[in-house]
Amino acid sequence: MGIYSEDTVLDSFVEKAYAAILRAGFTVNPESFKKINYGVNFKANPPQGKKTITVTIYHTAKNGFSIVSSDKEVKTLLQLLISGTGTTGCDEAGKGDFFGPLVTACFVLGEKETDILKLGIKDSKKMKTEEILNLHKIICSKYPDSFSVVKIMPQRYNSFYADLSKQGKNLNDMLTWAHSKSLSSLREKRSDMKKVIVDKFSDNSSLKNRITAAAGSVPVQFMIRAESIPSVAIASIIARAEYLLSLKHLSETFLKGKYSLISGSGENSDKLLADIISEFGNEIIDNLCKKHFGNYLKILP
Repeated sequence: MGIYSEDTVLDSFVEKAYAAILRAGFTVNPESFKKINYGVNFKANPPQGKKTITVTIYHTAKNGFSIVSSDKEVKTLLQLLISGTGTTGCDEAGKGDFFGPLVTACFVLGEKETDILKLGIKDSKKMKTEEILNLHKIICSKYPDSFSVVKIMPQRYNSFYADLSKQGKNLNDMLTWAHSKSLSSLREKRSDMKKVIVDKFSDNSSLKNRITAAAGSVPVQFMIRAESIPSVAIASIIARAEYLLSLKHLSETFLKGKYSLISGSGENSDKLLADIISEFGNEIIDNLCKKHFGNYLKILP
């Protein structure tokens, strides 16, 4: 049984977090540590006599670590402790969306990028569109050499998918190619990558080996729900923003502002596709959507 928690992984991390906070000049009352459901919380006093803060650290095998604190310095410190500097995160967007491209992004969280964690980084799925686009704008402006993006627009996507299907391959092969390409591109820009974490999308060892090869000598880890790792969360924000911006571009280019493409693949996508065909005909559809989706096959089999 651990000192702080029965969860040995959490217990070990809290011990490291305690030491890191003390090194940063905070004081911590050892008696303030409390076990809570899936976590531990404690109180710390910032340097220079500022108001006492509460720090809560959650951990589950399913979701990884989560840090809650009103103090940005502490939150940044502990998020870096989770992943370490030099960690590169890889994620994708558009895989389950009928309209728009497939996008992959890689982001390296090196020494010069640590300030980004003060911006309130989290998984893009938990963020509003405006937040995603605002953060993306900041990332592009302040950290242009910290990430790489591969975007497969619908027309290219459809021909790529058709070629893969003829070879008995599928979407995961395309995603592997895109991840490998974005990772290779980032390696050309940065030499401080210490490890790579990829949001796991397949158990296929052949696909994993291709991505591992693209990382060169940098070790690669495939994680389920990897967005709990800061660099992967940032990659998810970049990928989602690029996807959303592409939807806007496609709408303006092909639909002349009459319709706006949407994310997802539900009934609203079915209706929008039918409306677009009614207004513009079938010819432009290849430029707008992923044609192997059921949405397309229901209307244009």
